[in-house]
Amino acid sequence: MKALILIGGEGTRLRPLTMDTLKCMAPIANRNFIEYQIALLKKYGINDIVLSVCYMPEKVKEIVGNGKKYGVRISYTAEKLPLGTAGAIKNAEKLLDETTIVMNGDILTDIKLDEMLECHISKNADATIALHEAADPSAYGLVITDAQGMITRFLEKPKESEITSKWINAGIYIFSRKVIDMIPSGLNVSLERQTFPLVIDTKMRLAAFKSSQYWLDIGKIEKYMQANFDVLQGRFESLFGDEIADTGIKTGHGSIIDDRAVLSSPVIIGKKCRVAAEARIERSIIWDNVKIGEGAVITNSIIGNGCVVEQGCVIINTVAGAGSVFTRFTRSGTK
Repeated sequence: MKALILIGGEGTRLRPLTMDTLKCMAPIANRNFIEYQIALLKKYGINDIVLSVCYMPEKVKEIVGNGKKYGVRISYTAEKLPLGTAGAIKNAEKLLDETTIVMNGDILTDIKLDEMLECHISKNADATIALHEAADPSAYGLVITDAQGMITRFLEKPKESEITSKWINAGIYIFSRKVIDMIPSGLNVSLERQTFPLVIDTKMRLAAFKSSQYWLDIGKIEKYMQANFDVLQGRFESLFGDEIADTGIKTGHGSIIDDRAVLSSPVIIGKKCRVAAEARIERSIIWDNVKIGEGAVITNSIIGNGCVVEQGCVIINTVAGAGSVFTRFTRSGTK
């Protein structure tokens, strides 16, 4: 069985982190995000993975390669122009199986894919959509199901009076070839607004798989920060076995931490960093090649590759893009 991951977006909502990299490469606890999705698929024996790329395709191929370093096989399909969620799937159809798992490229989850596949088969579905119960479904749109667990309609941006459940599209799907065949070629087509309503209208079987597992869309800065700290503090089930718990500190190869620096867990420091005397770092993630000056304070923040935090600078609740330089003043926010 193959899987397709849709990673064609530019990640504009994650800027400045994505000014010089891709959303799927934005590190979560200092590990490229795409690795979490690959690890999830591998956990369930899915070792043939197709990446649908559009923005900066050569950079993806350079970093991810053929998948050998992850223990999987990776192939690529490229969109010359953005084709939407359904259009991207259609563009990859020659590389897909009769039954294929499809994932949006910005979902951090430990969903039980084996149970989802069992649901798909037992309901004799043409397509199955994973659903997540959201605290505020109005930001995503509701998915309405019947008593048999089949999807009957979609409700975008519902009014408060229309919210009768909190189940939303989780961005994880199982498709039969029959559904992929009905998507028009070469056009920008949306799964949510065009393909799924057509599946329902033509009386095909569209099943719901309601998952209670961890799920987070990392596409916005505040959610990206949450994902990092959820991994850092053990709220997300480990896929690798090397995340640190809420009492831990992890330091990458080649980093030098002055004995007089104070690190208050949880903290991850990447490779080849320098942390000077009297610096204080608490509940933060420091990427690679970062220089932190004497007496600097970093709290509840994510500091990107190659950043410089000068002597005495105070940084609180901040996500810093690669190469940012912090001079001697207090900073809070996105840089």
